[in-house]
Parts: sequence; structure tokens; C-alpha cells
Amino acid sequence: MASPDNSSDSTVPQRPSQAIYFPAFTWDYYLKNDEKWGIGIVARRNIKKGELVFSDSLEFMFSDVIEGDYLLLQGHQNASKKSRTQVPSTLPVTREMILRTHGVPALTADPSGKTAGVIRWKLELPGMLCNHACDPNVTDESHDEAKGESYAARDIKKGEELTYNYLLQYYDRGPFFETCLCGSPSCLGSMMGFKALSHANKAKYLSAASGAVQALHRADIGEVLTPKEEEIVVPCQKTDDGVNRIVFPGPKNCASAEVEIKQDDEGKYAIYACKDFSFGEKVYDFWRQDWPFDGREPIDMVSSTKLNEGELPEGTVIRLDPLDCAVKDRSGHYQFSGWDLLTEHSCDPNLTYNDLNEDEEDDWQGTYAVKDIKTGDKLTIDFNSVLWDRSNSGNASECHCGTTTCVGTQAGFKFLPKEAQLERKLMTWRRVGPPYAGEKEEDTEYLGMALTPHVRKCWRADEQLGEDCPDTASDSSSSSGSSSSDDESSSDEE
Repeated sequence: MASPDNSSDSTVPQRPSQAIYFPAFTWDYYLKNDEKWGIGIVARRNIKKGELVFSDSLEFMFSDVIEGDYLLLQGHQNASKKSRTQVPSTLPVTREMILRTHGVPALTADPSGKTAGVIRWKLELPGMLCNHACDPNVTDESHDEAKGESYAARDIKKGEELTYNYLLQYYDRGPFFETCLCGSPSCLGSMMGFKALSHANKAKYLSAASGAVQALHRADIGEVLTPKEEEIVVPCQKTDDGVNRIVFPGPKNCASAEVEIKQDDEGKYAIYACKDFSFGEKVYDFWRQDWPFDGREPIDMVSSTKLNEGELPEGTVIRLDPLDCAVKDRSGHYQFSGWDLLTEHSCDPNLTYNDLNEDEEDDWQGTYAVKDIKTGDKLTIDFNSVLWDRSNSGNASECHCGTTTCVGTQAGFKFLPKEAQLERKLMTWRRVGPPYAGEKEEDTEYLGMALTPHVRKCWRADEQLGEDCPDTASDSSSSSGSSSSDDESSSDEE
């Protein structure tokens, strides 16, 4: 669905500035911005001791930062409303943030075996905006995993600010202050790093410190060789046409998905299965919110730090155009779903969405196998079932998918022959048609369950009113954040 940007040039010293995608409002947390502590993170749900804190949120790392980069706080209006503070739409990011104020040192093994490891500094999302407390409610020992590192140190109540103990994350460099103002009964008095702690406190807290802090401490007392520090070098892929760039994690980094992104024989990036999937099985989850920036312009998606095999190297740029590949919600807003937008079209696809059993308001959505999928298979979806009118796309050409059920077009449901439209209307969400062999009765009760809600709405408007749905909703009605948070339910009141 998207072509590679092959403009990488190692002689170019600096790339264009870029945004880093940062949801400001999820089911786990929301941002706040108060006068005393600035930006912080607040729990949006009750979290039990030992439970993952960011289980329903995006988590990833990045290290390639230049002046002019910024966090794009998607959903900042909802966070402002919930926190009763003014959360900004963006937050500048600088090299100083990595090395002094918000970055964390991550330890990996030294391939040479000559030192206690290799330390590289990274920014970790969303934990980078957690404030300090000497008695924190969140622990994070590794800082080198894609997802699922942050655990509740004790029971956390909804509305409580999420905090880390910086003394366990920084050794002799970091966000240091001579006086700690956390107000905890067990406050250690200063924030000058683990190295500045008393011998007694070092012994007390060492086992809870990050791997990098432990290695630096043991090197100082002569137990191991000093870890070496390396800067992550990211090849510059330049784009000079003014298209907005946005850093977003890949499938393994953000969803632990058993799929990978790679280029096909034509040089296009696509998604491939890393294991076998059976009919009806969930293939992967993906994050979906409104298309960023003005809601309908192309963007260059930039890969975050590579933490798993099968991920693209940090800094890889892939151009995405909503006219080519983006599903719309019921209101007609283009949806940004990151790497999920790389699924290709087929009239006989191996993937589908499950709008019958999933809430469109949820930021996490799933894809499911509509046939058995083998390891290495390219993953495909039927554009004519999920998109209403794709005719404005530069890639809405005749279909040459080569399947026996090819309808000759990939321009959207609107342009299908009536018999092809009827066939898709009669399918269950697993794309099984009459007589629905093996399907549950409840999955056959409604027409159009293999279609997205926007396509169903447009088809009904076309049949009942004799006109198409508008191409997009008016700008005044566009939401700009997590759709899951537009309306606060009674269960979310504080």
C-alpha cells in the first residue's frame, strides 16, 4: 500500500524535523500540566500491585533527536478536560532531553565480552513524562524492552499521578537536583543519582535499580569492567517536499505482533506473517486514532528504535497517503493506524476487521484470518470492503490481484458491480457467505458485517437517500485525539 522512500543519503548531516507520536489520553492514563511540576502522567484506572501500568497504551523508544523535533500529544484536548489543566498540543524535544532530563540509559550485552555491557541513551514513551518520587508507584528495571516493563509498585488509585524513582534510573548523570521536593515520608533528600547515595541506601536499593545503574555501580567498586557508552547512529533518510514526519513504533515494538514489515519484490513495504494462523484467529492488534495534523494530508512514518528482530531500523521512512489506504470512521474522519496501513489489497484477502465484536471507539483494533495463513505469507485486505470511495487515490487503478474472485477494481465499494456489492453485504464478519457453513447464528443476523461502519453508512445513504455520504466531515466536527475519550462515561468520573 505504500512505497519506500529511497532518498537515504549518508552525506546529509541532518534530516528534517519530525514529530514523535505520543497519545495524551488512553485507557491507562492521561497527561496533566500543573504549575508546580509541569507535565505529568495520571492513572485513568485503578491498577493493582504487580500489574502492568501501560497495558492498554503505546510503548516504544527512540533516540534520533535533533533541534526542532517535538512530541505530538495526540488527544491533548481530552487530557486537558480530564485533568482540568492546559495540556499543550506539542512539546519540544532536544538532545538535552535525552542526555540530561528525560532520557534513560539502557544496558545491552557487549558483543565483545570485554565490558559489563553497552549503554545507549533513549527516550522511552510514555514513561519519559513520569515525574520523580523517592517512594514511587511505578517500577521499570530494564529500559530495553519493547513493551511491558512498567509495573505497579503498589496499588495505584485512579487519579493518582504515576511516578518513577529517578535515583534508580540514573547513576552519575541525569535530571539532578540537590534538594528533592517529592514530599514522600521516605524522601532521600536529594536527586543527585544513585552514585551519590549513602552506602546503606545503595545496598538497600541496588536490586531495584536499572541494569545500567547496577553495572556502573559494580564497575565503580571493581566487580566488573566499566560499561562502554555508545551513541545510536541513525542513517538520515531525507525528504525535502515538506511532508510531515512522525515517529511511530512497528508491530513487534508496540503490539508484540507475530508479523514483520519488509519490502516485496517491487520494493514496496508490506506486512508478512511470522507464524501460521488458522481461520478466525486474531493475527494482530493495532493502534488507531484520527489522522494527525490536518487530517487528510500524506505523512512520512518514521520507525522507532529497533528492539526486536523483524523490526525496521530506526529512522526508516515510509510515505503514507490517507487517500490510498486509510479507513474512515462513521463520521468520515480518516484513521491513522500506523504500520497496519501497509496491508495490500486483494479481492480474496487473508485478513479482515471484526467490527461486529469490537468497539470502534477503542484505540486498539484487531485483524483476523479469513483463511489459513502460512509463515511468510503477505497479509492482504479487501479495499472494496473497508473503503467506500478510493477514486481520488493515485493508486486506485484496475485490480490485478490475480485471484479467481477478482472484480477488476480497487477503487472502493461504491464502484463495485451490484452483484459484487451484494456478495459483500451478505458476508459475515469472517467473510463467509450463504449458506454460512460453520458460522454462529448471531453472526448472520445483520447485513454488511464484513464492511466497515463507514462503508455501511455510505451504502445505506446511497440506497435510502439517493446520494453518497460526504467525502469528509466538516472540520468543526473533527476530533483530534483518542476517540475512546470523547465522552466521559459515569464509570470514569473521579
